[in-house]
Amino acid sequence: MALLGLVLAAGCAASADSTSTTHDQADVVFSQEMITHHQQTIQLAEVAAKSGKSSYVRDLSTKLIAEEKADIDMMSSWLQSWKETVPPEPTDRMGADLKAGSGFDKEWLSALSGHLEHGVMMAETVKKSGKHGPTLELADKIIKAQKAELAEIAKQAG
Repeated sequence: MALLGLVLAAGCAASADSTSTTHDQADVVFSQEMITHHQQTIQLAEVAAKSGKSSYVRDLSTKLIAEEKADIDMMSSWLQSWKETVPPEPTDRMGADLKAGSGFDKEWLSALSGHLEHGVMMAETVKKSGKHGPTLELADKIIKAQKAELAEIAKQAG
């Protein structure tokens, strides 16, 4: 009986292990929704790459495009390996309503902040219910990176 308890305890510990390659519906939904969210971030960043006035905004937009594309490729490969649908790029262009001009950077940083806050919430949600180790690691990375970006944006706006 004690051996059975040890086996069950080991099984529970393994299911919470961040190296787990098993996944559940929370992992699938996160990847699908985060791909769309990242695609929107890229759209928003592309607008800033063209219309941004400050080097900070232009540099941040370039950095975001590269990082988000890498994450999209990774999450797409997971979804394909799980035989799940990879979402298409959204047809509504995020940031298309932002107008070039003297107030662009402030408006863009405000829009980006709200968008990044939503990404942090999505990552925190999958951390509570996901099982796929690499997804949980990506969620940690997103939380850390986007909170740092939000803090930097707040400094720029201050």
